[in-house]
Amino acid sequence: MGLAGDSPYDFGEIKPDDLDKSITKFQNILSNCIKDLESDGEEIIKLVKTLILTQSPGERTTEFIEEYLKKITNLSNTEALNVSRVLSHLLNLINVAEQHHLVRSVRESFLNNEDDLKYSCENTIQQLLNQGLDKDSIYNALLQQKIELVLTAHPTQIMRRTIISKNSAMGEALSSLDNQQLTVFEREDYEKKLIREVGGSWLTDEVRRSKVTVEMEAQGGFSVIEQTLWHALPKFIKILNRCCLKYLGKELPPTFANIHVASWVGGDRDGNHNVTAEVTKQVSYFSRWIAATLYYKEIDALLFELSMVRHNKTLEDLARRSIEKRSGTVKLRYLTTLYKEFKEGIPSKECYRIVMAELRDKMLLTKRKYEDLIAAKTDIQYLPGETFENADDILQVLQICYDSLVEVGAKEVADGRLLDNIRRLKSFGLTLSKMDIRQESTRHSDVINCVTEYLGLGTYKDWDEQKKVSFLIGELESKRPLIPNDLPCSNEVREVLDTFKVAASLPNGSLGAYVISMCRNPSDILAVHLLQKAVGNKNPQRVVPLFETAADLDSSPKTMEELFLQQWYLKTINGEQEIMLGYSDSAKDSGRLMSCWELFKAQERLASLTERFNVKLTLFHGRGGTAARGGGNSHEGIMSQPGGSLKSASTRVTIQGEMIDSHYGQIGASIRNFELYTTALLKQSLTPPPPPKQRWREIMEQLSITSCKKYRSVVRDNPLFIQYFRTSTVQPEMIYLNIGSRPSKRVAAIGIEHLRAIPWVFSFSQNRLNLPVWLGIQDAILEAKSKGWDSDINEMYKEWPFFSTTIDLVEMVLLKTDPQISSRYNQMLVPTDVQPLGVEMINELTKTTNAILELTKHKTLQQDNKILQHFVSIRRTFMDPINYIQVETLKRLRSTRKPDGTNDEVDPILIDTLIITFNGISAGMKNTG
Repeated sequence: MGLAGDSPYDFGEIKPDDLDKSITKFQNILSNCIKDLESDGEEIIKLVKTLILTQSPGERTTEFIEEYLKKITNLSNTEALNVSRVLSHLLNLINVAEQHHLVRSVRESFLNNEDDLKYSCENTIQQLLNQGLDKDSIYNALLQQKIELVLTAHPTQIMRRTIISKNSAMGEALSSLDNQQLTVFEREDYEKKLIREVGGSWLTDEVRRSKVTVEMEAQGGFSVIEQTLWHALPKFIKILNRCCLKYLGKELPPTFANIHVASWVGGDRDGNHNVTAEVTKQVSYFSRWIAATLYYKEIDALLFELSMVRHNKTLEDLARRSIEKRSGTVKLRYLTTLYKEFKEGIPSKECYRIVMAELRDKMLLTKRKYEDLIAAKTDIQYLPGETFENADDILQVLQICYDSLVEVGAKEVADGRLLDNIRRLKSFGLTLSKMDIRQESTRHSDVINCVTEYLGLGTYKDWDEQKKVSFLIGELESKRPLIPNDLPCSNEVREVLDTFKVAASLPNGSLGAYVISMCRNPSDILAVHLLQKAVGNKNPQRVVPLFETAADLDSSPKTMEELFLQQWYLKTINGEQEIMLGYSDSAKDSGRLMSCWELFKAQERLASLTERFNVKLTLFHGRGGTAARGGGNSHEGIMSQPGGSLKSASTRVTIQGEMIDSHYGQIGASIRNFELYTTALLKQSLTPPPPPKQRWREIMEQLSITSCKKYRSVVRDNPLFIQYFRTSTVQPEMIYLNIGSRPSKRVAAIGIEHLRAIPWVFSFSQNRLNLPVWLGIQDAILEAKSKGWDSDINEMYKEWPFFSTTIDLVEMVLLKTDPQISSRYNQMLVPTDVQPLGVEMINELTKTTNAILELTKHKTLQQDNKILQHFVSIRRTFMDPINYIQVETLKRLRSTRKPDGTNDEVDPILIDTLIITFNGISAGMKNTG
C-alpha cells in the first residue's frame, strides 16, 4: 500500500458531526456495561483498544501490519471471542446510530427547506411541474401507482430477532433524546433506556443455537409489518396527500394506498423441503390472526373515539340494521358485555359506535377463529357471516362512517384514525401480507408426467414443446377432470398436489402470485394454470414466470410471445401480465455487467411485446440486498430501468434478509423508503428516459460479452477456482450459521452453478474481496480503451442512467473491499499451489478499482458521496480487526479437521468466535454483506 493519501480507500480528514457524537455515546455506554457486567471487563476493554485500527488503509504499511498480526496470532481463543464480541456489538450500535442519523438528516431537511430534499415528494412534484407537466397528469399518475414490497425468506439476516428488537428500542430512545423540550427527568429516563438496552444486548446470546424454521421466519417478517410498516404507511400517505393538496390542488381519495406488502415466507418452496403444504396453511392462518389482532385494537379505539351523534341518513340506516342483527345473534350480544360502559347498550343516537361495536365483535370472532385454526381445534364451528373474510366488508362500513363525518362538517375527525384504517385495509387487507407461492418448474412437470403415464397418454417429459403446449391447452379448455383422487405418485408429486389443494382452500385474498422459478418454456407456465384448474381452485393465483439466467432472460420475450398467441391464455390473463426477473442467478451465471445488460434488454423487449398485445405489464424485480444480487439505491434502480418498462405505474420488488430491517426497521426509515419508490415511479412513468443511442447499445453489447468471458473463464473454466473459493472464504463453515430454513444448494452438487446466490455472495463479502460484483468489468473497460471508445463510455457514464447507476454501484462495493485483508485470507487459508490464483484475483481487484476511478474521474472511491465515505471510515476501524480475527479462527478451526472433513474435537469457543465474526463483518459491510 502507498503512503497516506495515495490510496483510493483514504478519504482525507472527515469533519465529525452528530453521528460521531452518537457513536461515542454508544462506545462509552458499551464500555461501562462490560466493565460492570464482566469480572475481567477492564482487561477486555484494554485489549480491544490495542486492536482497533484507527489508521486508514494507506497508513497500514507492511511493517505496521506485520506487528499488528503478531497481536492477532497471540490471542487465546477466549480473548479472540471477547474482542470479536465487543467489536461486533460496536458495529451493531454504529448501524443503529447511522440509521437514526439518516432519519434525523431527513427531518432536518424538512425543518430547514423541505422543497430541496432530494427525491422527496415535494421536490419531485415541483420538478415535474417545472418541466411543464400539468397537475392532472401528475395526480392521475399517482392514483395509478401500485408498489408491492415482497418480503422474502432469504437467509441473509444473520442477526437474531432479539437483538433487532433491542436495536429498535435504542433507535427510539435516540430519537426521543433529539427532542430539545425534554425535562431533566425525561432525558435521564431515555439515557437510562439506552443503557438498559445496550447492557441487555451484551448479556444476550448473539449466536443462534438452533436451526431457523419457516414459522420463525414468518414471525420475523410479520413483526416488521406489525411494528413499523403498519404505522409508517398511513403517515407516509398523509405526507403525500399534503403535497398533492399544496401543489396539485386536490387531496388523494380516502381509499388511496399505493404501497402494498406481500411475502414469500411460508410460500417459497423452491429447493426448500421444509416448506410444506401444511406449513403454507399455518403461516397463512398466522398472518390473518395477526391482522385481526391489529384491526381489533384499531376498531376498539374507534368505538370509543367516534362518540359523535351527528350523522347522515346512510349511517343511520346502517346502525338500525346493525341493532336488528345484534338482537338476533347470541354470540355478538354476549361480546358487548366485555365493556361495562356499554353494558346497558349503546345509545341509539351514537350511530358510529353502534356500527363500530358490530365490527369490533365480528373482528374478535375472526381473531378467535384463526387462533382455533392454528391450534387445530376442529370442534368449534363458525357460521357463515360471523367472521370477516373479505376486507371490502369492513371498508364499506368505514367508508360510510367517513362520508357521514365529512357531510356533517367533521372532516378533521374523519381524517384521523378512521382514515388511517381505511388506507391500512386497502394496503394490508385482512391478510397483512399476501403470500406468494414459489416452486421450481420441473416439480410441476413431474406432476403432469405422473398423470400422463398413469392415464396411458405417454411420457410427458419426453414430448417436444409443441406437443406439451397442445396437450396443456386442450386440458385447460376441457371440462372433464384430469387428476384422479387415487393417483399413485411419489411423495414429491403428492406434496406439489397438496400445495395446490391448500391454495384452493384458503380464503380468497390470502395468496398473491404463483412464481415459477427456472421458467424456460410456455409449457412451464401453462402447467401451473392446469394444476390450479385440476384441484378446483375457484380463485386461481396469477401465474408469474421467473426468468433467471442470462439465456432465459434473452429468450423470455419469445416465450411470452408464444403464450400471447394462444387465445386461451390471452383471454385468461384479462389484459394483465406479471413477469419476474432474477438478478441473483443471472449475475452468478454471467457476471454483474452482462446480467445488468441482459436484464435491461429483457425489460425493453417485454415492454414492447406487451404493448403490441395490449397487455398491461408489471415487472417483478427479484433484487437482493447486495449489489451482486441486484441491490442498491431503490430510487436510482427504478430510474435506471428502460423507458416504457414502468408505463403501467405498477412494480413489485423483493426486500430480502438484512434489507428488511435496514430499510424498514424504523418508522422514519420506512417512510423515506416509501417516498423513494413513489417519487422514482412517478418520474419514470411520466418522464421516462429516452432509449440509449444505438452506438451505446453496440458498445454495451461488446462490453458485456467481454466481461462475461472473463468472469466465466475464472469461475467456470479454471479448475482451481472451486478449491480457491472453498478455502479462501467461509463457505464451508456456513453450516454453523442457523440463518434460514433453506438449504444452501438446490441440489447436492459441487459446482458453483448449483450453489445458491446468497452463500456465493456472502462468502466473498466476508473475506472483503466481493469478487462476484466486479470480476470481468476491468476487462470490459480495457476493451473499450483498446477500441478507442474512451469518449463514448465517458459520455455513457454522464448521460445514460442505466450505465452510470451500474458503474456507481460497482464503485460503492469496491469502497468496502480491502486487498490487504483479502491477501491475508489467501496467505493463511489457501493451499500453496492455489495461492497464485488468489494473488491474481486480488491484483484484478486493484486493477478494476483503478479502471473504475479513471472512468468516474474520482481520486477516491465514492468521492462525491461524503456521507458514505464517513460511514465506511467509521465502520472499518472496528470491522477490519474482526476480519483478521476471522482468518486466525478459520486457520485454528481447519487445523483440527481430518482428511474426511470431520472435526471430532473442536473448541466450541472457536465456533462461537467464527459466528460472531460473521455477525460483525455483516454489520460492517451492510448491503454488501
